[in-house]
Amino acid sequence: MRITADTVARNYKPLAVFLLVALAVVCFRPASGTPEQRAADLCTSAETAVRHGDVEDAMASYRRAIAIHPESVRARVGLAGLLTRRRRFGEAADTLKAVSLLVSGPREWMDYARALRNARADEEAEAAFLKAAEEMPANPGVSLELAELYAVMGNLDTAEPHYRRARSLSGARGGYHAGMGRLHFSRGELDSASVYFRQALLESPDDIDLLCDIARNELQRKRAHQGIAHLRHAVALDPYHPRTRYLLAQTLVALGQEEEARRHLDVFDRQRKLAGRIRFLERSAAENPTAERYQTLSHYYSLAGRDSLAAECLQRATALNPLVTAPREVMGTDRF
Repeated sequence: MRITADTVARNYKPLAVFLLVALAVVCFRPASGTPEQRAADLCTSAETAVRHGDVEDAMASYRRAIAIHPESVRARVGLAGLLTRRRRFGEAADTLKAVSLLVSGPREWMDYARALRNARADEEAEAAFLKAAEEMPANPGVSLELAELYAVMGNLDTAEPHYRRARSLSGARGGYHAGMGRLHFSRGELDSASVYFRQALLESPDDIDLLCDIARNELQRKRAHQGIAHLRHAVALDPYHPRTRYLLAQTLVALGQEEEARRHLDVFDRQRKLAGRIRFLERSAAENPTAERYQTLSHYYSLAGRDSLAAECLQRATALNPLVTAPREVMGTDRF
């Protein structure tokens, strides 16, 4: 059968017209949508930027989302998390409190509570965790995190029943044993703390904070030799952990090994000074972001072993000025 050009044109003309219309709709459609939808798109962009290490771009996207839709809990929780990383706790807490009446759903309550806790807004975090517990009564994680918050706040008698509830709900062991060990240590019940700590260590043998807690408990029990092994293991896991260095020096002094103790105290002092410089530069870069400040901050993060943050700051510095090179600071290049 012979198909002529006229036949093809006649049969496919409606399809061609449809494709042209569809193309016009796609190309010339205005960037519309509700404020809530646009804010959600910006939050997605911010989360992508965070995954690629561009925190400044993420913060800008979150701020635009909040400007478009101030009631966006997702945007405020995301921005607060980044502010907390910069140690801008007051600003993070204020960002979160603005939507305290808009949070809904158990998962959103958990995210909101954690963000408040990290922003050091303990009373608001307590209320949010209680709301999450009300909506998820069978979730052991909520009880465990609420117990840990109470322990940090010093409310030990309130923390204990939440630890026990977490254990009863799922048999959650690691967090339960470590938490109960810290709770008993805080009460001065050192032998009971030791029992809980031993069990926690079986479940989390490389938890540096747990190793420090165990060593501290052993030192209080006049068992410095037992604490030393835990602290040496902690230093091997993370040589940049200041608390480990300080406790190791303290324990070595108790054993009369003062020369080695001084070496660890020197490292602790360098880490402390470096941490102070980092905090100062974080504030300065937040107030006035320059390539030089981000380059120096990248250098300091590298010295402190915080490589992901070092790479993030280097990326930001390069974006501001590709020609700036990282300075060699007086702190030197030795890693601890």
